[in-house]
Amino acid sequence: MSADNSSVEKFYEGSDLCPTETVKIVTDGLKGADFGEFYQEKAVSERIVKQNGEYVGIAVGNSSEGFGFRVGEGEKVGYSYSDEFNKAALQKAIEEARQVLENGGVKETKPDDPVGPTMEKSDEIPLFGKVDKELYSQDATLGGMTLAEKIQKIDALEAYTKGLDSAVTNVSISYSSTIKDVHVITPNGQELTESRPMSGLAIEVQVTDKDGNVESGTALIGGHIDCKEAFNEAACKRAAAKALRIAKTLLIAQEAPAGVMDVVLNPGWSAVLLHEAIGHGLEGDFNRKGTSVYSGKIGQKIAGDEVTVIDQGDMPGERGSLHFDDEGTRTQQNILIKDGVLQKYMQDRQNARLMGVKPTGNGRRQSYAHLPMPRMTNTYFAPGKHTPQEIIASVKDGLYITDMGGGQVDITSGKFNMNATLAYRIRDGKICEPVKGAAITGDGATVIKNITMVGNDLALEKSAGVCGKNGQSVPVGCGQPTILVKKMTVGGAG
Repeated sequence: MSADNSSVEKFYEGSDLCPTETVKIVTDGLKGADFGEFYQEKAVSERIVKQNGEYVGIAVGNSSEGFGFRVGEGEKVGYSYSDEFNKAALQKAIEEARQVLENGGVKETKPDDPVGPTMEKSDEIPLFGKVDKELYSQDATLGGMTLAEKIQKIDALEAYTKGLDSAVTNVSISYSSTIKDVHVITPNGQELTESRPMSGLAIEVQVTDKDGNVESGTALIGGHIDCKEAFNEAACKRAAAKALRIAKTLLIAQEAPAGVMDVVLNPGWSAVLLHEAIGHGLEGDFNRKGTSVYSGKIGQKIAGDEVTVIDQGDMPGERGSLHFDDEGTRTQQNILIKDGVLQKYMQDRQNARLMGVKPTGNGRRQSYAHLPMPRMTNTYFAPGKHTPQEIIASVKDGLYITDMGGGQVDITSGKFNMNATLAYRIRDGKICEPVKGAAITGDGATVIKNITMVGNDLALEKSAGVCGKNGQSVPVGCGQPTILVKKMTVGGAG
């Protein structure tokens, strides 16, 4: 699959290169390597922040562009990048990157073989290319609204939110949007292009009671959308109401109890625990190096019977979706754990080759200045057979967590300490009073074994999710249905 001329042309503006010449230079430069690619991007972004009634940051028209060239041989990788795209810069990058190849990379390779000649060929090996469906609009721009219109929208949302309740003492609104155009040339000469829009709006509402106690709540809008969708009036009003509801509930919430107890996690964003404590441990590089608790456990039972975990990059509209990854591999559904049994790891091309398996479309990078590595896309628990009501009714005494906060996680061992922004006590199978300040601790390998009930109400979080790894950040999606985890350690003041 090749890119159409109209989508490729934007990358050659102001350059002395043309597509035909560039493809030849790149494919020649990849000869003798086990893997590699040419990766180019053009990005434009903007950000507007209003706090305490004042605009504290307005940045529009920010842009960046550049390319990177990678060649790899075994565990060795050569990478060179530049913010200038012309023939001299490309040839220099290729020369510098190829220095890692033994004997200048003179061995014979087949550039149309995505895994290289040392591996057994298979019709199931994912080919370079795009998925066959549109996951998000390719017509998104930052120019859908003027700066004045965006400021007007923010002012109106602030006024609306303050008018919702007399307890509101401050409203903070943060808007950001980025359009990243990506261009990949693969070893077999395919040119792949796409536009990746990402916009978001966060609203934080602060409330104060008659005794001077202060709490705040936050709600988000965002994902693979353009600026107009981020400022959708109905969505903004729902977000304001949610942030206010969280803040007012926290005002009356008691301190969370401490001890070992059953915990029910609500659908959607609670899957940040899955992402952090379990998902990273299923990435190929950690397992190839033997640093993950899941290393060498393919085919083994590592979770409860009801647990199926999926990473899927080809889901329409989801935050972590991509038509192809940053190496040019089409994304797909990867069942990582099925009925509690470990099935596979997430792979980029280097780790897949070294481990003797297929790439899975999980090669991702922050920008042209970074190397790709195995990263999650949209990671979620598959829905189970129980209703949320059945799960809650099964708990004699425990917690129902509705809003997860931040925390600390060792991404290879899965040991974590995470905060619950808002939770409720469960007593005799019923949701009771709200509590705050709960900190849940443990490790992912134990937690996933202690999941005993999985709900039928799967929800994915589109508005939030930025994953950090080795100094790189990329947008990701996560999700889950209601789940019950037995015997979690909860720290609190109660």
